[in-house]
Amino acid sequence: MELAGKVAVVTGASSGIGAATAQRLAEAGMHVVAAARRRERLDELAAADARVHPFTADVADPDAVRALAAHTAATFGACHVLVNNAGINAGRRLQGPADLDELARTLDVNLMGAARCMAELADLLRASAPARVINVGSVAGKVAAGMPGYGASKFGLVGLSEHARPRWLRDGVAVCQVNPGFVRTEGFPQRGLSGTPAERIIATADDVAGAIETVARSGQAERTVPRWYRAVVVLRHVAAPVWRLAGSRL
Repeated sequence: MELAGKVAVVTGASSGIGAATAQRLAEAGMHVVAAARRRERLDELAAADARVHPFTADVADPDAVRALAAHTAATFGACHVLVNNAGINAGRRLQGPADLDELARTLDVNLMGAARCMAELADLLRASAPARVINVGSVAGKVAAGMPGYGASKFGLVGLSEHARPRWLRDGVAVCQVNPGFVRTEGFPQRGLSGTPAERIIATADDVAGAIETVARSGQAERTVPRWYRAVVVLRHVAAPVWRLAGSRL
């Protein structure tokens, strides 16, 4: 799909992967509705590129998502690419009732936020077909890593993407997933890997934004960033006992 002149909606666009993606798609000639809670960050993006159009929205708020969809329809009359990138990494290990609220909040933003955006923009995406939904998941949504709430939300997002894809394709909308490994962003500074040999495996927000642009053009079902992380996912599924043994040792 040619991107120039088309319309994209990017959530979580105030920093990290979302900001890099909004910039990347705008540079490709798209009109980008950049949505997030921090308006001042969005305004900075818009000041740097007139093709970026800021919109303040929290994907955990159904009314805000509904307003985002209505604004996109009224302003552009189309949505060719929806990038569900908004996400948080809240909560601790699930050890008791005190941990439930943060787990629920993580699921609400990371999983239900994407579902809300898909639902509210579904008609506009179908009317704009061919179109794409790109859900930014994680390698942690393929293998058990990190905090339970974050991993569960990303496993759910992977499942949502795979379940929706064949049905939405009938209407010309390809539901895709981009699954990054370790990426250094404001929300994920990766301090534990800094100064260690493992620091070399950390990707950048620009790396992920490049993969999202590629998927927006191709509509491919799944992309892992960096690509070699895919070997970890394959190991998890074809040799589960080996993976669990390695996890227990770590």
